[in-house]
Amino acid sequence: MERVKKAVPLALILALAAGLRIACLGWGLPNQYHVTTYNCDEYTALSSLEGMQPSKLDFNPVNKNRPYALNEGTFNLYTYGALLKALSLPGIIKLTPDKNFYYENIGEWRKFFLAGRGLSLAYGLLGVWMLYVLAARAYGRRTALLAALFLALVPTHVVHSAFLIMNVPGVFWIILAFYFLLKISEEGRTGDYALAGAAIGLAASTRLSAGPLLLLLPLAHLLRKAPASELRKPALGLLLVGVFFLAGTPYALLDYPDFLKGLQSVRDTVAGGGLGPAARAAAVLAAFNEALGPLLLLLSLAGAAFAARKREKADILQLAWILLLWAAFFKAGQGATAGRILPAVPFMLLLGARALDALWTSRPAAAKTALSLTAGLFLLFYCAQFRLVLGLDLRDEASAWMIAAIKPGASVGLVKEPSWFSPGLIDRKYRHPDHRSLPDYRYVPLTAGKWETYPGYELLAAKRPDFVVISSIESGLLPGPGLRNSLDAAGYVPVKEFRREFSAFGLRLARSVPGMLYIPDLITVYGRTAPAKGS
Repeated sequence: MERVKKAVPLALILALAAGLRIACLGWGLPNQYHVTTYNCDEYTALSSLEGMQPSKLDFNPVNKNRPYALNEGTFNLYTYGALLKALSLPGIIKLTPDKNFYYENIGEWRKFFLAGRGLSLAYGLLGVWMLYVLAARAYGRRTALLAALFLALVPTHVVHSAFLIMNVPGVFWIILAFYFLLKISEEGRTGDYALAGAAIGLAASTRLSAGPLLLLLPLAHLLRKAPASELRKPALGLLLVGVFFLAGTPYALLDYPDFLKGLQSVRDTVAGGGLGPAARAAAVLAAFNEALGPLLLLLSLAGAAFAARKREKADILQLAWILLLWAAFFKAGQGATAGRILPAVPFMLLLGARALDALWTSRPAAAKTALSLTAGLFLLFYCAQFRLVLGLDLRDEASAWMIAAIKPGASVGLVKEPSWFSPGLIDRKYRHPDHRSLPDYRYVPLTAGKWETYPGYELLAAKRPDFVVISSIESGLLPGPGLRNSLDAAGYVPVKEFRREFSAFGLRLARSVPGMLYIPDLITVYGRTAPAKGS
């Protein structure tokens, strides 16, 4: 009976974690307006699977649509592919190479994304549970419950647990690896080295950014102060890192040139954008503030300071990992987004939980106040998030208005190739022009650069489309502030605006919707009502 009583708090935390994540699973799924989700990264898994030929034992994700597919590990991709195959056997999902089948039966297509999101959700709950197990071993049950609660509630983990991407699955394997690394530092059994190596290999094979975990295995060995005669144990662990990494990402070896290209694309993505040190530091802090919220960020930093003073084995392992990651985040600058910093999040939360536990012992009233304030901020965040993700997306709202208000055959100017920024019908009709259920608009690129990557409007006056559609995200990517002046000069005026705010109970929580939600604040449709000035 006592064991059941002790299990209740963790069960409630896991139930809360599941509820928050399940509520987001249906956001942005394909519908009558768009055939990909509104998260730009989710379709990449399906695009990678599309290029494989399992009947010929070809599981290389690199193809003409995904030339840099090896910029991440493939273990989660293969797991997802196996899940789709398993679901197809009882007829839950229909697998066919005929794309038109899915365009005409959008409900079947939605199942592909729901399956992948369900996989991420399962990994998310496993991550919450595994952090509890790790924290209980390192610091005790109360710290473990607090750490599990924080990970169950923290925005970036909740949001990314409902996306078909490898971020949250990778976090689980990292936490599992830490559990065995801690066991190495305390006990040093051969099995711990083997399991740590396997977990590290699968973590890196899920997301390459987990690779630096390799450095923590010898650190854990040194923390145990093992005799020199036991070097075979860490050697075994390191060998198994390579074995399990290649088991999950075999084309890192079988297609080494494309693997190097993938690594180069990662380096280009997180190159820092030419920012100075102060700007990079500010960008990283802003990402953590978005990911954790201000109170948990402060508590995590306090926990890191507390760990630096205590310097127990678990403290040293976590601080080493966090410092390695923060160095990479600092180099990336604005590239260190809320999703990319996830590998550091559980351990910062764990250190914050430990600091709060220590405060609970000395000043319980202050600890309870801090916990209540944190819970209050999360309540506001999720009220604002659910208001957005459970309601009508503004891109669908804009799509419905365009169908009703803009006649087929009209020309629509775009500052960037259609994507998750745009009203869904633009993206669907652009990518699948034969789809007959949508209006036959003529899409006009307004940029003189490469439309896919460079947004611009240099050709506005020359091409003069009937309408121009632009979102707030695209506006932020433009090279200068002169779009509105150029539209005025060319005789365009706003004819319709679609707005969303990140707010709860009438209180606006941020100047813009957090980027990790992939929702623009504003879509504006401009119409041409007069000849261009000077013409």
